[in-house]
Amino acid sequence: MNTWSSQLDTFLKVLPSDHRLSEARDCLMGEAHKILDLPVIRRIVRYEDMGKHRSWLDGRAIPLQDPTRTIFAQAMADHAACNTLSNELPLLATAWRLSREETFRLRLIEQLTEMSSWSPLQRPGWTLHQGGNLPPDGKDGNWLATGTGIRALADTFEVLGPEFLPNELRIKFDHLLAVEIADIVEDWKVKRTWFIHYNNPITNQWVLPTEGLVRACLILGRQNHQQAYELGVKNLMASLDSHSPSGAFEEGIHYAEFTARSLYSAARAMAVDGDDRALSHPFLQNYPVWHIHHAQPGGCYINCFDAFSAARGNKQLLSPLLSLAAICTRHPATRWAFENLVPPATDLPGLLTYLLPPAQPEDVPPLFAVYERACRVNWRNSWDPDASGVWIRGGHPTDQHDHQDRGHINFIIRGRPILIEAGTPAYHNPRLSTHYASGLGHNVLHLGIALPSAEGRIKEPLPGWQKMKSTAPLTVHNLTSTGGSIEVDGSQAYDHLTRWIRKVQWTDRSLIAEDEVALESGHPDIVLFRWHLGTEESVSIPTSSGLSLAAQWAGAQLTLSANVPLILSQEFLPDNTLDYRDWDSLLPEHLHTCLVVRTVSQETRVCITTTVNGTAPV
Repeated sequence: MNTWSSQLDTFLKVLPSDHRLSEARDCLMGEAHKILDLPVIRRIVRYEDMGKHRSWLDGRAIPLQDPTRTIFAQAMADHAACNTLSNELPLLATAWRLSREETFRLRLIEQLTEMSSWSPLQRPGWTLHQGGNLPPDGKDGNWLATGTGIRALADTFEVLGPEFLPNELRIKFDHLLAVEIADIVEDWKVKRTWFIHYNNPITNQWVLPTEGLVRACLILGRQNHQQAYELGVKNLMASLDSHSPSGAFEEGIHYAEFTARSLYSAARAMAVDGDDRALSHPFLQNYPVWHIHHAQPGGCYINCFDAFSAARGNKQLLSPLLSLAAICTRHPATRWAFENLVPPATDLPGLLTYLLPPAQPEDVPPLFAVYERACRVNWRNSWDPDASGVWIRGGHPTDQHDHQDRGHINFIIRGRPILIEAGTPAYHNPRLSTHYASGLGHNVLHLGIALPSAEGRIKEPLPGWQKMKSTAPLTVHNLTSTGGSIEVDGSQAYDHLTRWIRKVQWTDRSLIAEDEVALESGHPDIVLFRWHLGTEESVSIPTSSGLSLAAQWAGAQLTLSANVPLILSQEFLPDNTLDYRDWDSLLPEHLHTCLVVRTVSQETRVCITTTVNGTAPV
């Protein structure tokens, strides 16, 4: 694996003979010039200044009391600042290498000089989002800013070359990084953080400090920090081994984008130094197809778990990590994706993807897949933008950042969202757990009609709602380019439930869900399902109950048949699926229509067949 600097040298050599490279360079230079128009990012200390001067105020800090509020806000501001600089600094460095413009050099020196005083890169306090106090020693461990801050420095130094930094600045960073290495090693020695204590290498909170440790050792010379480096590699390999060798990440695309980026960054840096233990791991080699599979028709994405920005209209969601993965693995599906699905990112890895060979016919990724660890079926009938798409969730016992979504069905008909899930807003959104992550935000079973009455996080589900972390096996009977047939067993997901089997079969124009629900004989209850629709318009529904009911809206129809009388109503609920919003957007939440299907009386056995059809060309 060549350094960023040597790959840029190759780019510059080829540049005069390829107009595509010139266009990519111009786009990157344009983005770099935009950064020059922004202030230098500085470390904020006072709570009153959080959210100003390019800093971030985590909304969860607002209800806290000082000094906890300020300490937590400082830690989260570090996370945001270092994450931003992990993108900005290498971009500025690349622009300088491409142009040698003095303005880029001066900005790099100014920002790096400011950053050289940030020790530690991650101030303590990130554990205090629910209040409380720091441990007696004032340390709650290295965290996300540790990884992204060291990545910002490592990538930037690698692009610029050793001669760029003034000697006094290099000395400051050598000291800063040596302190970071010692602190990270101490965290693992005393098992300071929850993820080390419980040996949870799959979480991003384990991965980011691990990347920081590996890359700091590489900057200072791994021969000078051999034991620390091997600890970092050991922890990195533990994380890689915790993922599926098929390349499937067990969480949603947001946490994959954050965690897998860190894994690739560390593995690539190791390979540059001659150590390919991590980069050759099958998870990293196979990951790109799982990433590509999140693209659903009509500009939509698979947005299960805490997917946040995986909403329709976010055209930049897949490009950054896919560009890095392409450079690291040269997976043939990435070449196809850049030519047919998404453009490369406007950053250093994205620029270098233009040096990859053109896609071949055999590079097209499969249209569908079954991911055992993610407990999900992904399907589309073609790669055309107006194709049809389906994804269905089960539940794995090791799920993290998951929602109460066992049995959820998503359906797109010829580019038009028909059945959706609510998605995920920012963590500080007061309705995150009540209206989004809960069963209320998904097309799943409820027992009874209880609704959340208090805003804020729900620690335990309400009676009749899904149990947290419940297992729901997913069985695939048939899966082809024309449709599929699967079965989800949600029987373990609810108290007093003996059976909930959801059978789903579909084509590109219709979907049938057969739900069989059985409760314990002494616990009859109202059986209720929600169907979140990809529309914000009112739906035509019957006013009376019955064994057969139908609802109709523009381009689609939903019909119901059951063994007991049903009543159908509609409500308007928030979503972060149909209309992309930034994390801190001040726009009001987007509302969509949700059909509520429930039995008229308490029952112990209910069978409902739900059929969804497209009714008009889109």
